[in-house]
Amino acid sequence: MNKNITLKDVAREAGVSIPTVSRVLNDEKFVSELVREKVKEAAKKLNYHPEWSARSLRLRKTDIIGMIIPSVTDYFFSSIVLGVERYFRRKGKELILFNTSNDEVIEEKAIKLAISKRVEGIVLATICKNNKVIGSMIESFGTPFVLVDNKIEVEKVDFVLADDINGSYKLIRHLIEVHGNREIACISGPFDESSGFDKLYGYKKALVEDDIPVKEDYIKVAHWKKNEAYEATRELLSMKDRPEAIYCMNANMLIGCLRYLNDKEIKVPDDISIVTFDDYDFVSAMNPPITTLERIDLEMGEKAAELLLERINGDGGDYKEIRIGADLVIRKSCGCK
Repeated sequence: MNKNITLKDVAREAGVSIPTVSRVLNDEKFVSELVREKVKEAAKKLNYHPEWSARSLRLRKTDIIGMIIPSVTDYFFSSIVLGVERYFRRKGKELILFNTSNDEVIEEKAIKLAISKRVEGIVLATICKNNKVIGSMIESFGTPFVLVDNKIEVEKVDFVLADDINGSYKLIRHLIEVHGNREIACISGPFDESSGFDKLYGYKKALVEDDIPVKEDYIKVAHWKKNEAYEATRELLSMKDRPEAIYCMNANMLIGCLRYLNDKEIKVPDDISIVTFDDYDFVSAMNPPITTLERIDLEMGEKAAELLLERINGDGGDYKEIRIGADLVIRKSCGCK
């Protein structure tokens, strides 16, 4: 087409008035089915698309949701995005995704950019350590937020979180009670994020219940990264009193851990037991398959989307904190047959 198609062009093609075309395209009442079909056929023939910004200003809604995550390459966050997207697609809304690359400055810019795009609400997986920054933006913009995975001290938001304490506790108690492991190491996320802190709490709680000393040199922070987990595993297995088992707090760090074990031909579970927090397709396809917790990421995404839509529609009520638990998935990496 050599020109921008307007409502006037569609009206001429359909043989109706411009207001009638507008009512049909905005799905308003008081238009016969015959006229509605004529207008839709004309719009399709002319390849007419309504100008988005003008339409959104007129209707005071965009049907667009913002989603901000630290890393699109992280299995956990990409699955949460899928859960959010599935829910809103069913509700006729679309998703704009922002990747912050684990950078707080980029995260702040992403929030402001999402607001400038007139999103109706935002699902945010924040890494921001400054609660005041996020809190002030939430307060000043007035856009509904739901935070996932990481809890920070802000008001007027809903939270959807994994039950990290009990998840870690279940994995470590299984190693202790079923396999008699006492020398259990932990490759951890950062402790200034609630998910890392809570998983560590669950790990320590399980040890203390059996009067097993918590060895601080058995705890290695790898910031959810494969390469850092590789180095953490090297450090752990270079120790004089090397551990009997390693708990990886997410599947991303599990990959780094297993790469080191494979490089050094250290066999699982004969030489060392391995468990992890996340269950993804590749986790069950490992040799041996890895003992873990059932997946909850899709459920977290759907629940976050549900809460956000309630806020958008003004039906949210009191702000909520929802924690989603997961059951053990027993496989061979811990020593079970």
